[in-house]
Amino acid sequence: MLYIIIIIISITGGLLRGGELDRLSHITIEGIPLFAIALLLRLGVWLVGLLNYSSILKYGPHLIIISYFLLTFVSIRNIKLPGFKYIILGLLLNGFVIVLNGGKMPVLFKQSMIGNNNTASFSGTENSTIHFLMNNNTLFAFLGDVFAMPKSFPTNELISVGDIMIFVGLFIFIQKTMMKKEPLRQEEANSE
Repeated sequence: MLYIIIIIISITGGLLRGGELDRLSHITIEGIPLFAIALLLRLGVWLVGLLNYSSILKYGPHLIIISYFLLTFVSIRNIKLPGFKYIILGLLLNGFVIVLNGGKMPVLFKQSMIGNNNTASFSGTENSTIHFLMNNNTLFAFLGDVFAMPKSFPTNELISVGDIMIFVGLFIFIQKTMMKKEPLRQEEANSE
């Protein structure tokens, strides 16, 4: 949900600055099939968690790690495109903390967050296939989901430093692409 909001904000900002939406449809990004596979892996893990297929759940952390490797690989292939350096940094930070913590993203939950967030969104975290509540054994906890969105924001998700970097990269990518006079293609970006 948060990624969709960031994309909408980025596109709206681009349009207000005189950018053209059509330019986004002409961009060439390498590795789209791998990107799709990575997203399908994450979606699959989430669905398996919802349906509580315990025989498949044990592979969830491995599939999440594989999805991060695929996303990072695809992003590195597109490093010359605007904003992708930030996206790569964000993916590496998220992937690092997930790998170190057994394939799950640590989530910080403080009593002070109850007023700002829907506690139902945290209640299933202990049994989640993607997240776990931080504890004394959590490695590099500060890289986990520790930042709460402001009350005025339409979603109450917690985000990580890596997520922030990815959002910055997406924003730059959309803004610069919409503002370019000519559609940016990977081949052209490589020659710059």
